[in-house]
Amino acid sequence: MLQVQTNPATRIRLIPNFCTLPVAISLALSMELVALCFTLGGSVRTGGMLQRLVLLSIYLQWIGLCGAALLCWLRRFLTIARPAIVFFVCWGSLVIAVMLLSSMAWIIGTNPRWGVLDPNEPRLWFVLRHGAIAGIVALLLLRYFWTRHQWREQVRAESESRYQALNARIRPHFLFNALNSLAALIGVRPHEAEGLVEDLADVFRASLEKPGQMAPLVDEISICNAYLRIEKARLDERLQVEWDVAEELLDKPVPSLIIQPLVENAVHHGVSKRKDGGTIQVRGYREAGDALIEVVNPLAPQDEPRSGAGAHSGNQVAVDNIASRLSLIYGERGKLELGIEDGHYKARLRLPL
Repeated sequence: MLQVQTNPATRIRLIPNFCTLPVAISLALSMELVALCFTLGGSVRTGGMLQRLVLLSIYLQWIGLCGAALLCWLRRFLTIARPAIVFFVCWGSLVIAVMLLSSMAWIIGTNPRWGVLDPNEPRLWFVLRHGAIAGIVALLLLRYFWTRHQWREQVRAESESRYQALNARIRPHFLFNALNSLAALIGVRPHEAEGLVEDLADVFRASLEKPGQMAPLVDEISICNAYLRIEKARLDERLQVEWDVAEELLDKPVPSLIIQPLVENAVHHGVSKRKDGGTIQVRGYREAGDALIEVVNPLAPQDEPRSGAGAHSGNQVAVDNIASRLSLIYGERGKLELGIEDGHYKARLRLPL
């Protein structure tokens, strides 16, 4: 049997968040459908059907609003009990709330000034009848919202686990190549290598300290610069980098460690395989509500006759991981485009803002 985790942040997700606008709109539409069903099912003359629908809509929407507020308030307290108990408490609270509201509605509706309800119907019977209806409707609606919420939480948890697995596969790859660069430098310039070890430690400290999966673009650029300093020490003047990133994008959140693997690809599968080296261009600009990040590098000699995205196949794992991470975060709106243009290999990230 599955056990509920003891983390309050996890337990509180047992109850759908009725405080959010999308859930409130869904609840309002559901209550309006209930009002329409009751109106069509009643024996009312055609002329009085519209009036009945309006009155029922006002009554049920008020119940739905008060019920959502009640569940929103209960959400912060029901964090320890089992899911079945939490569900029963929420259902029972809704029924009691409806009975209280129906009692108030009977007082107002039987007033001669309004003349909406039949004054001959006993108040107790009116309340019990509406309480029974509320019990059935609340059971169906609460079950629907509950099941949808649990499904979304399961999808979110699976996506988060998959994202962490993909992210974990990229970081060792970065470490492996960086340590190779440092190993090549130690025998030639040990003092410089010592400084680069500290630089590498800062890069990993920054990445490990990220509490979430997003980071400002300026932080990603800092990580790339630290990595490029390590490679610059190994390749010297053979490696040149040109940055052209719009200032308005620097504070925009992007997936952590999403650009560095592309820069690493550009170094290891482009510049480092050329005798004369080359220049890596990193451009960032805004287009139609998206941030476009381009990493461009010259082709390696063995790749020059090729065309298309087949080049750079040596680091296909990192490329596939980036594409998967974009899909998990942005869906179809996030894209990684690869190809050859004008004798240069281009990797373009499309990140919705």
